[in-house]
Order: sequence, then C-alpha cells, then structure tokens
Amino acid sequence: MKKSERQKHIQEILLKNDVQKQEDLVTFLRESGIEVTQATVSRDIRDMQLVKLPSKNGGYHYALPPKKDENIKLKLANTLQQSMKKLTSSATFIFLSVQPGSGPAIASLLNQLNSTDILGAISDDGSVLIVTTSVEGVTNLKQLISDMLAN
Repeated sequence: MKKSERQKHIQEILLKNDVQKQEDLVTFLRESGIEVTQATVSRDIRDMQLVKLPSKNGGYHYALPPKKDENIKLKLANTLQQSMKKLTSSATFIFLSVQPGSGPAIASLLNQLNSTDILGAISDDGSVLIVTTSVEGVTNLKQLISDMLAN
C-alpha cells in the first residue's frame, strides 16, 4: 500500500475514533487490513503533523492539525477585534484604520488568505489598503471583516 493511501486511512480513523496511543493506531490499521509497524505509524504521525488534544474522558488523543486557512482566519479575526478603528471603501478599495503597529500584521494575514477577492493588501503602521479584484470583492470582504468583528 502506498504511503498516501495509508495516511488517508489514518485520517479516516482519527475522524471516527479516539486514538490515544500509537499502538491503538496500529491496531485500527491492522483491523482495516493494513499491516504496519509502529515505526511506520510513528513516521506517519510526524509526516502528517498530527497533534495531541485533550480527550473528553481525560487523557489525550491524536488529531489532524488545524487547517492553515482556519488558523489564518482566526488570527486575522483576533487581530481585527483588537485593533480595528474604522473601515471605508470605494469601487475596488477598502481602507482600514487600525491601532498603531497592527497594520503590517493585518496586511500580511489578508494576503495569506489567498482570497480570489483580494488582489493585494499593503500597510503602514496604522492603516491597511486592500485592493480587490472587483466591486463584488469589496462587498464580500466587508462582510468577512464584519463577521470577524462580530465574533
């Protein structure tokens, strides 16, 4: 079995089961008809960047790492909540006035979103200029920012 196929099975197992130890993962794989060694599972855990999270019943269990996009959105939401002063917009531009020092971080996070609505974001210490790809992009981004500020 190919490594990618085995790792896909591991993902499925983690989504359906509370796997606390490598040995448990080896057992689940073998029950699925996949013969592996603990060393192979150990390498898969490292390659897949699995994390250990607290279990509902105490102890810890393996889980898939958070998706990068979700992490970026969370960081952006937190940063906006702490530093947003004012938002203004025109045809394909959004201008954010933010607390001094937070402009570069916000611009960087916006660029990391890889949104099709964002052509690019640039900043100075206390402001961010977002250039959008369309008038609709302004509407979409204003809604995204509004949602992030509301949470």
